[in-house]
Amino acid sequence: MTGDVTSVPLRATDRWTAALMQQGRVLLDTDWNLVVGGSARDARQLARDAIGPAGVPVGSTAFKVEFVGGALTVRAGTMWIGGLLARNPADLGYAAQPEVAALPASGLVNVYLDAFVEEVQAAEDPSLLDPALAGVDTTTRTRVGWRVRAVPATSPTCSGAGLPVPVSTGRLDVSRTAAPVSPDPCAPPDDPRSKLPDGLLRIEVLDAGTEKTARFAWSYANGSDAVAATVAGTTVTLAPSPAVTFAPGDLVEVSTLARRADRRDHGALFTVAAVAPSAGGDTVTLGTASPLAGDPPGTCLRRWDGQVVGAATAVPLTLGGADVGIAFTARAGGYQVGDWWGVRVRGSAADAVETLTDAPPDGVVHTAAPLAVVDLTNKTVLTDCRPTFPPLTDLRGGTCTVTAFPGDDLQAALDALPATGGELCLAAGTFRVGAPLTVTGKQRVVITGIGPATVLVGEKHEAVLVATRCPDIEVTRLRVESGRAPDTPPGEEHLLGALTFLGCDGVRVRDCEVWCPDSSGRAQSGIYAAPDPDGRRPGAVEVRGNRLEIGDHQAGVIVASATESTVVDNTVVLSAGKATTLMTRLVARELGRFVAGHLAADPAAGGGAAVELADGRTVRMGGPAALRRVAADWAKATSTRRLKSRASLHQGLARFVTASATEPHQAAVGSVSGRFLAAALKDTRAVGQGIVVAGDRANLVRVEGNEVTGALQGVHVALRAAGGGRRVLGQVVISNNTVSCAVPFFWGRQRHAFYVGSFSSLTMLDNHARLHRTGDQTDGTPVDAVRVTGQLGAFLQLRGLDASGPFRAGVVLRDEGAAQRVSLRYVSDVLNPLGVGVRVESGSFLLDRCLP
Repeated sequence: MTGDVTSVPLRATDRWTAALMQQGRVLLDTDWNLVVGGSARDARQLARDAIGPAGVPVGSTAFKVEFVGGALTVRAGTMWIGGLLARNPADLGYAAQPEVAALPASGLVNVYLDAFVEEVQAAEDPSLLDPALAGVDTTTRTRVGWRVRAVPATSPTCSGAGLPVPVSTGRLDVSRTAAPVSPDPCAPPDDPRSKLPDGLLRIEVLDAGTEKTARFAWSYANGSDAVAATVAGTTVTLAPSPAVTFAPGDLVEVSTLARRADRRDHGALFTVAAVAPSAGGDTVTLGTASPLAGDPPGTCLRRWDGQVVGAATAVPLTLGGADVGIAFTARAGGYQVGDWWGVRVRGSAADAVETLTDAPPDGVVHTAAPLAVVDLTNKTVLTDCRPTFPPLTDLRGGTCTVTAFPGDDLQAALDALPATGGELCLAAGTFRVGAPLTVTGKQRVVITGIGPATVLVGEKHEAVLVATRCPDIEVTRLRVESGRAPDTPPGEEHLLGALTFLGCDGVRVRDCEVWCPDSSGRAQSGIYAAPDPDGRRPGAVEVRGNRLEIGDHQAGVIVASATESTVVDNTVVLSAGKATTLMTRLVARELGRFVAGHLAADPAAGGGAAVELADGRTVRMGGPAALRRVAADWAKATSTRRLKSRASLHQGLARFVTASATEPHQAAVGSVSGRFLAAALKDTRAVGQGIVVAGDRANLVRVEGNEVTGALQGVHVALRAAGGGRRVLGQVVISNNTVSCAVPFFWGRQRHAFYVGSFSSLTMLDNHARLHRTGDQTDGTPVDAVRVTGQLGAFLQLRGLDASGPFRAGVVLRDEGAAQRVSLRYVSDVLNPLGVGVRVESGSFLLDRCLP
């Protein structure tokens, strides 16, 4: 830092980070330099903390040492060292460095990098001058200076080679001893010679040594009085300089950038013997010849105000040969070339000399890092010693057992988890999964992402992950998108889920997003827990805080035969789909059954409209006129032979409607019937079932705080034995759920907001149910908000149900079990404005505040 500045803006002990301007105030160079220095210091510390003392990215060839054409060469690139970024723009031969020491002829050497902050004046680099300013300089510049050095090594390993980086231990005291006195006793009181200059007093070590042997020089201009020069013996030719001139008797340094970078001793300062002015640049004659040869970069002539060898006792810091009342003392320690201290001096104010006590140097700090161990005899690099660090984008560590990134083999990552368990961490990005990922028999497994940004996409199967017989497994903080199910053997009741757990205990699915496509036949699900193929049933299953985007006629959560089922705080919604969806045979069959259900069982009983069949029989059709029109079209399109082949007329009409709905281009229906069928099947996309707890056992079921939207059936909790018999649930708690049903008018399958089968204990509190009927008919299959049926236990508490929409009943209760000797069955606070509040089909219950 040899610029013309007024103070040291930021020392190592200072806590300043920036300078803030105020209106109408003077801006000093120190203020600006503090802003620059504060940011640079923080950035340097950040780099040290993140990277360490030094390093290049893993795989980089930056600063790699090689032999090219027999010459030791350092490859181009960047390297972090001591928080500084050293830049090598092109491959550099070792010998191409200015004024570099020659390599030994043979033997082992340790090649290392020495880096430091280097300030450059216009005197050291004339390209900094703007031609329009006629030689007047502006700012100085800083850069990361670096040199590649070599020292003898005794071992081919990096650890066996030391780095000779001398550390400064010397400290200075600077004090004011007296006010300056004019050398002329006859001078007036305001004689400028009795005042100190305004600026930065610089004390610098020119030759290394101790407090008794080191050579110190000082300058009241911070060493900034310098001019670019060429040197030949005692003759120094200066570049034109309007700001700095020299005079006989001046003490000067012949300086180069390399001397300062290498921290080489300068020796005694030269004395200017004569100056020959010239418009093209003055010629200075030195009292003794300079040993400098050639024209190294940064050669300049720098003026100093004094020098001394040893400062163990106080040394006056003279100015123009006069004692101005400032002295310094070097404390015991080692002093290195280039160490410097800055002292703020203000002649325009009293007591304006900054004092230093036991002060370390203000600069220059050098940092070293190894590059290689080289055999100069055989011209080979024995060891690459460059420290390396992984780029942030490649960091795969942390607390995870295994970390995977997009493009990695996820199955291999799962297989890498030990049998005793571990955590697989998935980075942000999309992971495409062909075959389902499988994990079997491992305990304490955690699979986690970083949220919805971690996406697992199944491409060829409905299951993305299948865990089998894992005693403790958790999936959390990721998004899973199920693939469309392939063709499966006939007879399967359902397919797997996007996340499937077979025969597992301690299952936890938390904070995930799950998506599955529309059904093309049998249903699949978002999250599925069930027995494994050998019949091993699940233990405890917890599904908490997930968002499930479920396709048409698919299921959100299915838990089958688990000991404990906890489904809490989940959201199940109908996934976005096309306005026109593929009509499935499942939906068409439901419409067919609905239409056929209006055929009168006994035509002779009268009622409805008469329809004459091809075989001469007459049937009667009830319901709206549209249904009678469909029956008439069926009668016209059906032959006697087909009527005889049907098991029943109901079956024949149902199949006719199904065919007409799925293949309208081949159906023999009239325009009226066609419009009816099209309207009935419009907007029938719906989640099949939101939450299902089923199977053959369930000791404890908790379904709480969930929201199910756009479903045919919201919550279904009921057991069934393998042979079809009834099984009884244990304790069931269903509370604070909101279910919005979207049920076509013809739908006859599961169509309740809440359905609960046989149980020992049931608590239903503060649930909400809404119903929207799709299709153009309102006179359709009845839908109840809550249906509780089967073998009901001794304890039932159903309190707080808000039902809105065309529900037939708010609550339907049907007890098919034996009468309980002692029971508490209490139903209260049920509101169903458009239907019956509570309908008791069988059993004994205490009702209170059930409206209407």
